[in-house]
Amino acid sequence: MEEFTRVLAEGLQKGNVLLVIALLVVIVVLNAHKLHPILVERKRHRLKAVEAALNSEWVQAQERTCLQQQAATEHFHAATGIMLEKAPRDALLKIYERSEGRLPFVHFKRAVSYVRYEKGEFEIRLGRFERWMMLAGMWTGLLLVPVSLALFVLTLYALLVWGNEPLGSWKVWLFFNVAGWASVVSSRPAYSANRIRKEMERQAGAQAEPDNAPAIQ
Repeated sequence: MEEFTRVLAEGLQKGNVLLVIALLVVIVVLNAHKLHPILVERKRHRLKAVEAALNSEWVQAQERTCLQQQAATEHFHAATGIMLEKAPRDALLKIYERSEGRLPFVHFKRAVSYVRYEKGEFEIRLGRFERWMMLAGMWTGLLLVPVSLALFVLTLYALLVWGNEPLGSWKVWLFFNVAGWASVVSSRPAYSANRIRKEMERQAGAQAEPDNAPAIQ
């Protein structure tokens, strides 16, 4: 961390904006695991508050029903990371069960920002532009990550054999690496949403086939 701090200070002094941004991203990624216990504790606190309200003698029948539904929503959120009410939650689980293992549950967690439930219909709102950006981000990441690994190997070889750094410095490798992984990670929600959309179309087609099949004489 001291090395990151030193390089970050040098980047700020020299006005190297790209280096500063890249280092900040790396620092956030390396310390992201520290946020998990805080998020888990917040979920537990909400669950305890709802369960305490349910045990209160002042809660009436209608209020108790609402609190029970909220408790179920909070438990589902704590278990899966998805915050949905009962109706869209049941629709999501139905799609997952009908996929019969073809669609891992993690895709539903990633794509939750694209989920819409209106008028009793579960939808994935993913336009053509978003799909195009998804493909562009994934291909960019898949190209930049191997390039960054090649630059990393070249940099190590140059340091060991020639004693200097080619292509300026290791900062070039850092930039390509961070940009590549950022492109891949940012594309994952749209990719998961597209997987769910295709699975929903497959299920709809499978349900329509028996109805459209010709009657046997």
